[in-house]
Amino acid sequence: MNITVIGCGHGGQALAAQLSMSGHRVTIYADENHPGYLDNIANNTITIEGRISGAAIIHCMTKSIEAALKDAEIIYITLPTHAHISQFKKMVPYLKSGQIVLTLAGNFSSIYFYRILKEAEKEKDVYLADLASLPYACRAIEAGRVNIIDIKKSMDIASIPSKNIGFIIDRIRDSFPTKLTERSNIIELGLNITSAISHPTVMLLNAGRIGHGEEEFYFYREGITHEISHVVEAVDCDRRKIALEYGFELHSYLEIMESFYSIKYNSYYDFFTQSPIHNRLKLCPRSMNERYISQDVPYVINQWHGLGLHVGYDSGVMRSIIELSSLLNKTNYYNERNVSVDLFGGMNKSDIGNFLFNGYA
Repeated sequence: MNITVIGCGHGGQALAAQLSMSGHRVTIYADENHPGYLDNIANNTITIEGRISGAAIIHCMTKSIEAALKDAEIIYITLPTHAHISQFKKMVPYLKSGQIVLTLAGNFSSIYFYRILKEAEKEKDVYLADLASLPYACRAIEAGRVNIIDIKKSMDIASIPSKNIGFIIDRIRDSFPTKLTERSNIIELGLNITSAISHPTVMLLNAGRIGHGEEEFYFYREGITHEISHVVEAVDCDRRKIALEYGFELHSYLEIMESFYSIKYNSYYDFFTQSPIHNRLKLCPRSMNERYISQDVPYVINQWHGLGLHVGYDSGVMRSIIELSSLLNKTNYYNERNVSVDLFGGMNKSDIGNFLFNGYA
């Protein structure tokens, strides 16, 4: 199968390498202004180590989006969320009927992609889906060398429109590195993005330590106290309350982690301080502007909070995280995209459900 991976960072390299080692014809694309590791990968070879190991020869590595999409059957977007929409707009002129575009982590991006396709009169030609995360916990050691700490046992997926999900799963099941779990729609999937449950809270409550930029520490086992774990749990509880307003009964963060890694803990504190996957590396951000805040707050927490407001529920803990993060980084994360305002204005819960399942009329 011809597969293109958009993005050449930690996850893009890992995914491209494993797909190539599984016998697929893989192309990696990186934007010329944000090449990631692309320019420094020697001989089109990516070596992976850790949970799985081996060396993969990548069929094509390019900065031409036209070349990257020309023969692709499946396209994975592995970019930071802030780059999703701008990159997708570059892709649209070269997308062809029958291609499948999957975004990991999706962070509600496919809903916006669908509107862009509608404007280009391609919404019935191209298939779109979001995945909840990368299938790995991984870190690039250097260009062409990636450490896969662990592989998740299952991964949530949802499409827009939702009625296409069966076709999409059938097409990618044999090539995707882990089991796929279907979610009802993009909203249910987006409310299951686990990074936003832990990252922003732990960052904010360690802001003094991280802000100095001097001391690298184990982000989870040293960054989480019993008190901080209570705030993480509060975010998780409000996420699940908002989901119930939309008819979804979601698992807790601890239950999701058990499904990912087959590890079980009785409390949030025990999980974060004892999980071998989360504590093998320090995983400590170098500044308060890194993606644990700059991605997870505007593109996930802000979306959750907005979805809550849409049905009359104002999460105080989420609002506090957004406002404190904005103050610390001298920005306004409320001004970033907000799916409930941008796309669901004037819709009630029934209208939203019908749109997400059937798409544009």
